[in-house]
Amino acid sequence: MKTPFFFILLSALSYGRLHSQITSSPYSILGIGDIENNYYNRTGGMANTGQAYRSEKFLINNNPASYTALQQQFFSFELSARGQFINYYGSPLNGSSASDKDFTIKRLSVGTKITKWWGSSAGLMPYSSSNYLFSYPKNIRGTNASVPATVDGNGGINQVYWGNAFQPFKHFSIGIHAAYLFGSLSETESLATENLPTSLATTLQTFYKNFNFTYGAQYYTALSKNWDLSIGGTYTPTHKLAADATITVTNNETQISSTTNLKKNVDFKLPEASGFGFSITKNKKYTLNGDYKYAAWTATNYTGANYSLKNSSRASLGFEISNKTSFFNTLYEKSYLQAGIYYGNSYLDINNHQLKEMGLTLGYGVNSKKNPKLGVSLGLDVGQRGTQQADLIKENYVNFTLTVTYRDLWNTKGAKYF
Repeated sequence: MKTPFFFILLSALSYGRLHSQITSSPYSILGIGDIENNYYNRTGGMANTGQAYRSEKFLINNNPASYTALQQQFFSFELSARGQFINYYGSPLNGSSASDKDFTIKRLSVGTKITKWWGSSAGLMPYSSSNYLFSYPKNIRGTNASVPATVDGNGGINQVYWGNAFQPFKHFSIGIHAAYLFGSLSETESLATENLPTSLATTLQTFYKNFNFTYGAQYYTALSKNWDLSIGGTYTPTHKLAADATITVTNNETQISSTTNLKKNVDFKLPEASGFGFSITKNKKYTLNGDYKYAAWTATNYTGANYSLKNSSRASLGFEISNKTSFFNTLYEKSYLQAGIYYGNSYLDINNHQLKEMGLTLGYGVNSKKNPKLGVSLGLDVGQRGTQQADLIKENYVNFTLTVTYRDLWNTKGAKYF
């Protein structure tokens, strides 16, 4: 997305010369947009801390090695949605603040334990998203005059994934998350004024696609009768998103030119990334999780006017209390409570300020009394990103997450429901 009007907009953002803004993510103008840090699963209430977390009923896609923990002869289906409320603060805004909100379906997944040593899950969820709207005065070349210009950007990258976990020997699991990334980002600059008889619009649309693989491992054991420990980690090698771009120019909605297959400078390199974590549980009820994740964005050499991509990191802690009861000598979970905290550096550096993100989370889940096949999980994430220094924008956000889970038998031979 390295077009002249892109640089103009970026300079406006960096130096605080924007006159108006209506957007759900002003920083998603860079790169491939806002990359998801949320897995939209049971770990959401624990600040998405789950590199080592294992569950026999829930699909924990933080680490593909977790799928060997699934209960055999059952399949799980999960659907997640998110509601978001954001307030923006900073001098680039038209006024001292602005706000936005949205509601989006975020994840659809299904999984099961196929054999005693093989668990599997597949699904669809976003990888990144982009949505912004800026207005600025565009100079007319050769004159001191300007016309109002509006730039509207939207789109994102999705992923269809298939994760598999294998248990080569006792207490140890390995996994692979194979994803196909695809999607497009569109950016349209519109020029329209009462003094001009025409309305000129230039649209750059970039289509991305490629495979992306993440490898995981977990070691889990009982330290004693009351204590269980799990440690885990993931690794993602660098990948390149192959891209095709098209520029279309319209005059009063009539196309006057179109250039396709603009290969130069549109491919996007995804970085090498890694993560590790621990999970310790007492009496099958109290669990403390910790994670650290790192991505080597600096090596991608993605830079521009007053911005660059820098190595990102994220640390988080999560705590869970599981309310369980015994049923025919088997523990059955009725509900759970969660809390978490996170802090990290994003991959965006603008005007020598690497954007930071921090927040608190809460979670609650309950299984239906009338139909134990159904479960509902609720999550709350309150946090902030960015800064008002250097004429940048600070975001304060509140995210609500709802996940509906359905579990049922897929092989009834010798099975008991609980």
